[in-house]
Amino acid sequence: MDYTESIRWLYSRQESGIKLGLTSIIRLLNELKVPDPEMPIIHVAGTNGKGSTCAFMDSILRASGHRTGLFTSPHLISFRERISLDGRPANEIEIAKGLTHLKELVSEWEEVPTFFEITTALAFKLFTEKKMDVAVVEVGLGGRLDSTNSILPSVCVITPISLDHQHILGESISEIAKEKAGIMKKGVPVISAPQHNDAQAVLDSRAKELRTSVHYVEGSCEQENISLRGKHQLQNAALAVAALENCPFQINHNSYVKGLAQTKWRGRFDQFPQKRGKDIVIDGAHNIEGARALVETWKEVYGDIKPVVIFAAAANKDLPSLINIISQIAENFICTQPNTPRKLAGREDIARLIPSHITNEYEGSVQNAIKKTEASDRHVLIVGSLFLAGEALSILDEGNLTFEPSDQ
Repeated sequence: MDYTESIRWLYSRQESGIKLGLTSIIRLLNELKVPDPEMPIIHVAGTNGKGSTCAFMDSILRASGHRTGLFTSPHLISFRERISLDGRPANEIEIAKGLTHLKELVSEWEEVPTFFEITTALAFKLFTEKKMDVAVVEVGLGGRLDSTNSILPSVCVITPISLDHQHILGESISEIAKEKAGIMKKGVPVISAPQHNDAQAVLDSRAKELRTSVHYVEGSCEQENISLRGKHQLQNAALAVAALENCPFQINHNSYVKGLAQTKWRGRFDQFPQKRGKDIVIDGAHNIEGARALVETWKEVYGDIKPVVIFAAAANKDLPSLINIISQIAENFICTQPNTPRKLAGREDIARLIPSHITNEYEGSVQNAIKKTEASDRHVLIVGSLFLAGEALSILDEGNLTFEPSDQ
């Protein structure tokens, strides 16, 4: 299969939906004989900040001379982004070759593995073949039954836990924390961001069962030159540094400084200056805590200046809370429809939640919504969904990558 054919086959696996469990992925990894047991793995769970924390660690490790594999999800523009090798997305030839092998491997299985199981196996296959020094691996969903939990890490990292994906992970902070705590292993250090009391109680209880402890990273990174914007990113950076200090690597101070200054993580307060002197900002915030962090960062950067907000959200999100928070900084809303298989909140459902003093309108495509703001004398904020962020990035990046919308 070429790249297009292999991605088409992989995407067809999304039709089976999300099936949490470790049986298939363990079988896959065993048959592939991956990952290399000598390769240290940093495993990252949590609700918000997982991707940024992973990106910080990957950048610092590369600055210190290590070859790195980075596995994150979802992608924003191209599937290739999910598997990064030495700071670059895996190329089409590598992905096509790997997926062709995996398709042949599972062709006679009674139950073909899911999209995410195959993607996880592909990542570890490439990391092993390329002889990476270390892998930084982000949990896809939850932790306990996530495909990435099939490995033994060198350190476990847990970012702030809050409400998200309640229809799968549970309706309370405690229930969700139990799923995140599932990545903890006996004898493996656990580094955590400060947590809600209910979440911390769950983490501490699980640590006690495993006869280990959780190190909570209080405060923020004090380095001034950090590439990602917002106070929450200073906290993510501090968590990344603490995690690496518990890994079997020698990393000098200059590598930490360089790595934090050079970290790139798309779709998180991603600023695109426009000719008229205004910015388009793309942010993937799609839950309560993410929206709060976004609003705080907006005020840090732009003060009381309010943007035009281009908005869309998945149907299963806490829409009232999300809109209420974003409305604090919105001049007006343009609701739109990103190109994604995911079920989205309806335009009427969104419109009725926007405060009456804020005008709202609708544009049927992200391209048209962005074009509609061209005559505006205001900054533009594109927010509400990673799927929306991805499509907007593909438009503003002027076609550098082909947009490959995904449901997972």
